[in-house]
Amino acid sequence: MNFLVEQLNYVCQQIRQAHFEPVTFKQLIHATRRELKKYNFDVILKTKKDKNLDLNRFYIHAFYDAEDDKENEIPIEIVVYYNFDLINCFDEPQITEFLIEIFDAILHEYKHRSQSSKRNFQTYFQNHADYKGYLQDPDEIDAYAFSIAIDLLRYWPKYKAQRYMSRITVMSKMRHNLHYISPTLQMYVHTFGFCNVTKSLAKKIYKHLQTLDKDSIFV
Repeated sequence: MNFLVEQLNYVCQQIRQAHFEPVTFKQLIHATRRELKKYNFDVILKTKKDKNLDLNRFYIHAFYDAEDDKENEIPIEIVVYYNFDLINCFDEPQITEFLIEIFDAILHEYKHRSQSSKRNFQTYFQNHADYKGYLQDPDEIDAYAFSIAIDLLRYWPKYKAQRYMSRITVMSKMRHNLHYISPTLQMYVHTFGFCNVTKSLAKKIYKHLQTLDKDSIFV
């Protein structure tokens, strides 16, 4: 996955560097689609207005389809839900925030793609009774551990992240500025506390920390 992380970091850097001045949301989406296609990322990027969102807010939903992958169709879909005019301008901090979410979402789904390819793209689906069941799914624990490792390396040196792995509940409460260092880690610990699920998560995070290159994380 390291080459993929490095390449996606480069794509996000290119998009940001090309837009020093404020850019409209529509232009940013167009530029992101163009660069992802240029570097052969198997991703469909869509947008959808959601009037239930607070004004001037957006969030990203992503999923991977093993059947599409097996049939050589584009298997990853990213949907940006928003509640503002398409001509709204993004400044550089907002562009960075958007690209970080795109970066994280794409890599999370590529992790699922890697898991699926090891099963020869056989569909793996469990009908979870609730959200806790979904979070305990082995594939999700591994993919979210990968995402959490990226969160940690975005703001911390690798040695610090590894040192805190034995104190995962403490680490889950730590913040960068006003935000949790890893909202996903905070969510897992808040949901499960310290138990076998979070112990398994911590082991997976540590494994991913060992292999990820901090310099390839988009910031």
